[in-house]
Amino acid sequence: MTTPPASRRKTLVRVAVTVILLGGGIGAISTLHGMDWRAFGGALAGVALVPLAIALAVSTLQVFAQLLRFYVLVPPTVMPPLWELLDATAIGQLLNYATPLRAGDAYKLLRLAPGVAGEAKTGRFGTLLAALLVERAADVVGLFIMAAWASLSELEAWWLSVLPSAGTTWKIAIAFVAVALLLAVLARRLPRALGSFFGITWGALRSPRFAASIGVALLTWTLDAGTLFWTTRAGGYPLPFRAVMQSVFVLNLGIAMPITVGNIGVFEAALAFALTRHGVPAERALAIATVEHFAKFSGLGLCVGMLRLARITVWRPAATGKE
Repeated sequence: MTTPPASRRKTLVRVAVTVILLGGGIGAISTLHGMDWRAFGGALAGVALVPLAIALAVSTLQVFAQLLRFYVLVPPTVMPPLWELLDATAIGQLLNYATPLRAGDAYKLLRLAPGVAGEAKTGRFGTLLAALLVERAADVVGLFIMAAWASLSELEAWWLSVLPSAGTTWKIAIAFVAVALLLAVLARRLPRALGSFFGITWGALRSPRFAASIGVALLTWTLDAGTLFWTTRAGGYPLPFRAVMQSVFVLNLGIAMPITVGNIGVFEAALAFALTRHGVPAERALAIATVEHFAKFSGLGLCVGMLRLARITVWRPAATGKE
């Protein structure tokens, strides 16, 4: 007796998710075991509660903005039910934060790629994968825009010093056109499936959805910096918004390659270094970074919890036809 394709697909998803969660859980336990919980407790004991509560609220709003950043990129032709998309994306963000190597993105694809009632739609997986890649691009573009704005005075002097001459600018433009033509020729020779995927990705980059995602990315980075804005106040060293945005940029450079579970240790070190560049003493910078990490993870947990509660109380009765 053969296993139906839908049942086999569900089994594979459950096995893959179990492996992701189990691996992340084991790594989290081993990493958390090495944390200096006394220092963490001291950091929490010294913070002001009202700014910390505001930081938690802003962090939770940021996670909802991250869900919107992906939502606006999914074409209507493959759009899953709203609550399913939000729930899967929120848990994926949590897994990205709590496990190494962005396992949450794999979870989102595994959960959202099958169609309604377990039936796959043609091109759904490739379209969702393209949306994930384009979302990463929008996220990076948004980060650099915000960092450039935060460092505008420094950038002006730097830009004037590196601005190429007219002759060099023409050479760069010609080289760019040549590379674009070469890629276009190669794309025609790629296998059909790969060429179709590149076509979907390029179409997403040219669509208004990408511009909308960049707009949402600017909002998410504003809220990200807003969390640190209030965390520094909770730690007793308030910094202006431009300074915290610069610190967020340095932090994300430091954790660009997730090498530990939840970036524990790397997050604190990168952010503490960035804060010391703005006059925060090293020991207080590390305490603020620890509290910031706590606020970020708590915001993710609150977002997932709120969506789970809404899924039980709102979405499920509506889906089953109950009042």
